Amino acid sequence: MTNEEELAAVQAKAEALLAGRLAVVDELAGAEHADRAAEQAAQRARAHKAAVWAKAEKAGWSEAELVQMGFKKPTTRAPGRPRGKKKAAESTGASATRAPSPRQSDDTTENKTPTTAPSE
Repeated sequence: MTNEEELAAVQAKAEALLAGRLAVVDELAGAEHADRAAEQAAQRARAHKAAVWAKAEKAGWSEAELVQMGFKKPTTRAPGRPRGKKKAAESTGASATRAPSPRQSDDTTENKTPTTAPSE
């Protein structure tokens, strides 16, 4: 057997071994794609459930009633504007108005000339 024939035989064996490994990589790539697609679908389903849950609450259903009927509370919030800090501030008794800044409080004394007693 010549050197070229030996090299060709080794390459053929290597390609045969590699072909089996590449097939598994192709299969893994397909599984990875399916996993990502399923995760995206699950995220969309969770967002939809949260939106419908919020709609049910707006329609007058309480969380306790929905749970009593067998529904599980969504693990994510409904998309959209979050419930504001305003409600949280009201429930804790915090004032919704801010205290004036130092500059704002200085405005009352600005542009006033001090009065001095007349010189004798």
